[in-house]
Amino acid sequence: RNICWKFTKRVDQSCGRGIVSEPNPLPINCSIGVCKPFWKRMIEFRLRVDSRITRGLAPLIVKCFSECRNRSLPAFPYLDEQDSDLVDSWESSLGEDFAQDRQALARLLNSAKFAHGYVELDDEDAEQVLRAITEIRMHVREQYLGALTDVELETGEVSFSQKSSEVQPFYLTYLVLAEIQDGLIQEMI
Repeated sequence: RNICWKFTKRVDQSCGRGIVSEPNPLPINCSIGVCKPFWKRMIEFRLRVDSRITRGLAPLIVKCFSECRNRSLPAFPYLDEQDSDLVDSWESSLGEDFAQDRQALARLLNSAKFAHGYVELDDEDAEQVLRAITEIRMHVREQYLGALTDVELETGEVSFSQKSSEVQPFYLTYLVLAEIQDGLIQEMI
């Protein structure tokens, strides 16, 4: 292609122009260094549950979340382990992971949009939120929904009106948390 002669290697002196082949572009990895994107990918979706239900359940979800914070961490799986450094390291690492998971979920729960039925979080927080929600669902299952079978919980085939008024809000909490998990998984795929 014809371009200004100052940028060419071969110059046609009679007309002051030259012909140059285009340089090969250099491959650049834009995920590191100064080329790293300055934006973060956000996961955003709306829950299928009416926002009035979400607003009503938000305090209960926060209550269950707080109760989970007071639970102790799982014990090292090998009780006869002699290496105390290994046990301490494992428990410390697990504690840090739990704290990060809970912080990511706290950011979601403290979002102004959450109470109105919108889930919005950084893509980087998705796995941590999934783990934290699993912890809360297990807690709700163990503490408040013992009367329901696993089949009833997972299929949703529950006679809601026949359940006690104490169980109903926790069952709805369990379902909303399951929907958040499902939405996150769909967004991550």
